[in-house]
Amino acid sequence: MRNRYLLCYDVCDDARLRRAARIAEAYGDRVQYSVFLCDLTRMERVALEAELRRALHAHEDRVFLVNLGPARDSSARRIRWIVGGPPGPDSKEPLIF
Repeated sequence: MRNRYLLCYDVCDDARLRRAARIAEAYGDRVQYSVFLCDLTRMERVALEAELRRALHAHEDRVFLVNLGPARDSSARRIRWIVGGPPGPDSKEPLIF
């Protein structure tokens, strides 16, 4: 079963920032510059966390991974765009999921 996660990070060093972005892009879809939505199995989540731990510095960088619930469940439709909208062809849609 896949859960939807909100991944956000704040990285101090440019090289580590680029590494974090590459890792996040491999697991999810960019919503903002350092914000991603990821639909992950338990094993994918563990792998994502391990890759980020190896790439970042615990004392300088911050990463938040928030479990939003089951990825295919209609109750996961909790995120609304207040201003603007998601990039891409469905940008008129007020819900991103």
